[in-house]
Amino acid sequence: MSAITRTSRAHDAQPVREDLGRDAATRDALARATPTQPHPSWRFQDHFELWADWLERDSAGQWTPVQNVLHRTFRTREDTLRHAERFLSRGEFPLDRASLTPVALLRNRRDALLSAFRGAEGDGVTLIRDLIFPVGEYGLSVKVTRERQAQEVRAPFASAANPLRSLTGQPVRLTVLIEHPYDVLSRVDGPLDVGERAARVSEDTQLFAPGAAVTGVPYRSATVTVPRGLLKKPLLYRYERLDPPAAEPSV
Repeated sequence: MSAITRTSRAHDAQPVREDLGRDAATRDALARATPTQPHPSWRFQDHFELWADWLERDSAGQWTPVQNVLHRTFRTREDTLRHAERFLSRGEFPLDRASLTPVALLRNRRDALLSAFRGAEGDGVTLIRDLIFPVGEYGLSVKVTRERQAQEVRAPFASAANPLRSLTGQPVRLTVLIEHPYDVLSRVDGPLDVGERAARVSEDTQLFAPGAAVTGVPYRSATVTVPRGLLKKPLLYRYERLDPPAAEPSV
């Protein structure tokens, strides 16, 4: 197993030609880096979620969760709201702590619930609808939320789609480990610089073959897998952003 360096010298994850020289290869690989342009595969996608929960008031008069009723994920806002209205119009919600399971609302209460839900508002960004509807001593909480997520991307290191490139210039933590039993060999924190076949965190530089497999969620984390032979588990170079992005990068 190759030693993991903790100095400014480069660690060659997959050997380069000796006649280039290790330091020369490192400088060359980083020098050929071009400004990172967002790749189409890094686009964020909207995930809408419908939440329904029973609440009850605590001794301070604050609503606290009692039991989850429903949690589903949808691809569009319209599908989420349409399913929410169908769900609410049935007027039946399981509540194990009540004498009647499920709790069934009368028609006029169902109509009131639907009307309140249609008029409910959130922040319009991550919270689309937010409603607490009183039912006896309980409250039915109904929320529609939106989260913008990048999907997992797999690409060779030399590809423009390499998700590690989305972390260029960001503070990251590099953890080097063996796939199983997850023996951690080293860790280092610092800004990330990615070149044609090199990745540098602080003073720790790794050289990767152009075809090295990279898997990750853009703008969050990426792992480079380096094989070590048929009978050995591969090395994993895991790069994780230390502070999550405040907003979706433009694509």
